[in-house]
Amino acid sequence: MTADRIHTLTQRKAHMDAPAPSWQRLYADETFSWIWPPAYEPHSNPPELELILSLLKAQEGARFLDLACGLGWLTIPLALRGFQVTGYDLSDAMLAGARESAEQADAQLEWIRGDMRSLPENWTETYDFVILTLSEFGCFQDESDNQRVLAEVARVLKSGGRFLLDIVVNRDELILKGDRHDCLDGGEFFISDKGSLDILSGIYTRVFRWDQQGQRHETTWQIRAYTPPEVKRMLNQAGFRASAAYRNYAGDSLTRDSAGMVFLAEK
Repeated sequence: MTADRIHTLTQRKAHMDAPAPSWQRLYADETFSWIWPPAYEPHSNPPELELILSLLKAQEGARFLDLACGLGWLTIPLALRGFQVTGYDLSDAMLAGARESAEQADAQLEWIRGDMRSLPENWTETYDFVILTLSEFGCFQDESDNQRVLAEVARVLKSGGRFLLDIVVNRDELILKGDRHDCLDGGEFFISDKGSLDILSGIYTRVFRWDQQGQRHETTWQIRAYTPPEVKRMLNQAGFRASAAYRNYAGDSLTRDSAGMVFLAEK
């Protein structure tokens, strides 16, 4: 077999192993709003806000970039607390909802639609803090794109700036606990949620099934699940010189059975 043929087969296998861009479908269509991140609750601060600000040691007036901000569940409270905030997301549907909530709350902030793999060129060393919360880090098919996200974050941070990366899955925990079956509340219907990890590729797949108005529906959600050492290595490669890992926003110790991971990195 020639070297070119081996290279072609390797590329094809890598593509087959890579997760489908399910986020593009699920977060662009309000049909799937039951899996969307939480919306901003008027006249209230999410309890996570104070914990995140404590971890980051953020001072009032600092500049924040909220990547994949969704419906603005943290973006808007940050602005109301006196921070200079930019909400950044690729979903038109989510940004529309976030803008409406911000207007109702009289919150002054900037909303930008874009791909976090390629942040605006003029943002270099602009932000004191970048947050990526409830994130599906690992959602891109090409692993180099996931690394590129971290490189872009490092570029737009000022020297000494901090990055909070909240990842919703931990491959160690998925291996420990095995396949799972849950039930989600879709409002007028319930959704069967079955999750399984492919050990060789590291891809975690959730299959959702539900009945609505007499019709059976099914869709999938996929992400490449990383281990804590893998994420730390990727952060270092992106140019972050210090990082810590926690189980949650409260700063509890990260363990193998932690369902998610919160990383704090400094440029």
